[in-house]
Amino acid sequence: MAFFEASIPQGLSPKQRLEVVGTYMYSKCTTTALTLAWSLLGQKRTHDDLEDNQGQDTEMPTLESEVSPTSRNLRKRARVSYVEPTESEFESDADSGYNSDSSVEWGTTRQFKAKRPRKEKPVKPFPFLSLPTELRNKICLLALEDPDGMVLNEGWRSHRRVPKRDTLLQYDDKSHYAGLGNLERPGPMSPHTAFRGKEDLRTLSPSLLAVNKQIYAEAVRILYSQPLHFANTAALHHFLAPLSSQTLSLVRDIIVHTYSTWGRGVRKAMNVSALTLLRGCSNLQLLRIETLGHHYHLYSRNYKRTVEDDGRSHGALLARQVYRDAAFWIDTVGASKALQVLDLPELRREIFRQKCWSQEAYDDDVEGLKFANMTFVEEFTYLVEGMGKGMKRSKKSYAKKSAAAENAAQTLT
Repeated sequence: MAFFEASIPQGLSPKQRLEVVGTYMYSKCTTTALTLAWSLLGQKRTHDDLEDNQGQDTEMPTLESEVSPTSRNLRKRARVSYVEPTESEFESDADSGYNSDSSVEWGTTRQFKAKRPRKEKPVKPFPFLSLPTELRNKICLLALEDPDGMVLNEGWRSHRRVPKRDTLLQYDDKSHYAGLGNLERPGPMSPHTAFRGKEDLRTLSPSLLAVNKQIYAEAVRILYSQPLHFANTAALHHFLAPLSSQTLSLVRDIIVHTYSTWGRGVRKAMNVSALTLLRGCSNLQLLRIETLGHHYHLYSRNYKRTVEDDGRSHGALLARQVYRDAAFWIDTVGASKALQVLDLPELRREIFRQKCWSQEAYDDDVEGLKFANMTFVEEFTYLVEGMGKGMKRSKKSYAKKSAAAENAAQTLT
């Protein structure tokens, strides 16, 4: 203890020396006590220098006992102890019988200034519109276009019928909609069939069109001009119904994969409603109906009639079915435009020699398909020009084939 008292720097007041000794006995650490002593001495010297600069002529006491109490207690802030006591240290002080001065506060913690939170730099928006037009178009293509065409099915949202995206099954070089049990497929599944699952489905971002008017004007054509595949006419109706006339004019290609013509089901009733909405698609270039007319070919064959009669019957039934469901759209665009847009795979189906039992049967199928195409054009034209009145079913009317009908039939095959 005597060695420690000798190491205390000179110039401290008795009270300050007592505080230093108490800190040493409390903490049992010489470094902590000496640090406090030098800190108190520095504060005292700073205070004395300030008094000298203000011109106050005060005599510097030579003895520690002559220091006035007022000069000892002048402080600009509360005294702080840098030692944090523990319960075991309090108990040891009580056992030793040491009583410190009541004027000295022990165990006060140092109060650190709270750190000011750093101001985060504002995130600057990406200057999308400052990019070149080619880059903007490429970004819009990746965000809005599906390479294989957008597939839509019927769905629900908040008690409302809406279209929803789905996937495709690909059979060799043809694509057929996947997900409906009544889908008509041309044959058994090939071993090379590829399934596009949800992991392969590109995520589209149509919300990009809602950024501003300029982006909408540049990108809306990309979204609606791509090939649109529909599971059935119900999905087609849910897609076209809420669109404006300006948006409908952007639609180019429509492919319907399931077309119900049997019975009185709900989907059959949607055929007329969906195809009527096509009147707003003024720039429509393709309307393909995959499964229309397959049952006409399978069940209209009468072996008592000639091949020509069977083919003509098949073509006439197809023309009446198309006109019955799409009469309002056909009357709007006209017969010639409708024949250019319509694509019926049933009239251009491939006939394989291997599936025919003889060469004669193969020739009959090819000849019947040819008559079906010619009769479809003739009957379709008569229905449009006669406002639903088809040509008379007689051999004379069948014999009167116009050159325009033959040319149009060649375009369908």
